[in-house]
Amino acid sequence: MNKDFSSIIKKILPLNFFSLVVILFIFSGCEKTTSTTPVKEDTTKATNSATTNEVKSEKLDLSKYNMRYDDIAKILGGFEVSATSSLFKISESKAWKNHQKFFTTRWADLQKDILDSVEYWAKTELADFDPEAKTVFYPFGGPDFLFAYEFFPNANTYILQGLEPVNRLPEKIDPSDPSLNSYLDDLQNSLRVLTTRGYFITKQMNSDLNKGLFRGVIPVILLFMARTDNTVLDVKYITTDKKGDFLLEESQLLDADQAKNGAKGCVIYFTDKDQKEVKKLYYFSSDTQNKSWANRTNLQKLVTDNKPLIFFTKAASYLLHGQDFGDLRSFILEHAKYLVQTDTGIPVKFLENGSWDMTYYGTYIKPVTDFPWAYQANMKTIYSDASKVKHMPFGICYRWKKSESNIMKGIKK
Repeated sequence: MNKDFSSIIKKILPLNFFSLVVILFIFSGCEKTTSTTPVKEDTTKATNSATTNEVKSEKLDLSKYNMRYDDIAKILGGFEVSATSSLFKISESKAWKNHQKFFTTRWADLQKDILDSVEYWAKTELADFDPEAKTVFYPFGGPDFLFAYEFFPNANTYILQGLEPVNRLPEKIDPSDPSLNSYLDDLQNSLRVLTTRGYFITKQMNSDLNKGLFRGVIPVILLFMARTDNTVLDVKYITTDKKGDFLLEESQLLDADQAKNGAKGCVIYFTDKDQKEVKKLYYFSSDTQNKSWANRTNLQKLVTDNKPLIFFTKAASYLLHGQDFGDLRSFILEHAKYLVQTDTGIPVKFLENGSWDMTYYGTYIKPVTDFPWAYQANMKTIYSDASKVKHMPFGICYRWKKSESNIMKGIKK
């Protein structure tokens, strides 16, 4: 398997990213109001940045923050903005109203078909996770904040990685820019797969979402934040040193006008519907094969400094099965206290060794035709014993039908 791995990676990574794009868009329709025109609570504008995971007994004072980023999230997610917003005119266009209709309908279906079941499953099946475990490490996740949040809404630090580029948000947005309408159409197109199968297809996402006014992963992440009832407070950009390691000190994070075109990651500050805590999402555009992972010492430190750690992955192209990603796999097994994954993550032979309490859900069927080498005979044995497998109320990943999907959780002993 390993001698052809480098050629397989090129084929796999694009599929994984598209898988993610699809998932992200599926969840974009999470409409929880009775109105046909979703409107989020209006907030005032300011210039201060959110910089810490600040927890308060009272609600955050949103007037301290510049709500421009939240307005962008609303527009992309199909929510109206205040009439005083510089983006209000966008919401008056026919293209945007069609966009809103698309997301309202698709998200409602996604909520009913997948998200409600994920939320119920997470509340019941992950209740034995330590409530102090508030960091989710999601390699190969790309911009898939949606599933990270649906499975772990109580986390306050999300660390996502993918090969998809970051790119800066536009500093000025002209509501009459024709590329905006094209982007909304492309966004809907990419999300159609996500809304039916719960994963992204990298090639299509790269094609649809890397042209025009908005590019890269940040717009997709913001869309998901709006659709999961979160409020975006600030966005900072991450650069690297000469060795390619990420610069992660607060003083090293940059605003859009400072980052220019050199951003290799970003930090998005946001708060949930309770608005009592500033949370962080980190996204890193980075290869994680052994040689590259060895140079990401600051990223590794970010992960290990925020224990207890939850490892999460799905639609991961089975990359953790091979030796090219063996160092990342060893890092996860050493530092994670909890894991939630499909069979595309860490092979069960590394988990059924006495170090983990494992629980399995759903059905195991051989991998889809793109990954014939990733079949796990020992996993088939586990799933052949009905007493060891619990019901899975939703479908996810490449085997997206409910009757064919699997997921597993692990707690380190």
